[in-house]
Amino acid sequence: MAKKTRRARLSATQRYVPTPGAPTPDQPSAPAARPAPTPRATQTVSRLGQNPEAYTYIRADLQRIAILAMSILAVLVALRLFIIR
Repeated sequence: MAKKTRRARLSATQRYVPTPGAPTPDQPSAPAARPAPTPRATQTVSRLGQNPEAYTYIRADLQRIAILAMSILAVLVALRLFIIR
């Protein structure tokens, strides 16, 4: 039986293929200008160094789960009240 090998997974930057006409490493390119950080951007970085705005979809998912849980709980309470009587 042949030995199994594990292929390394490449990140998006490692899979990047430059487009034709783009400067190559041999050609000097103009340095990219970095925009000045806005005061809000520096204040919203959490203590772990991650931008919380990047995880807004998680908050939306958690809200949907909470609404679903509350509705199921309300249905159970309503059923309990109607079944006893």
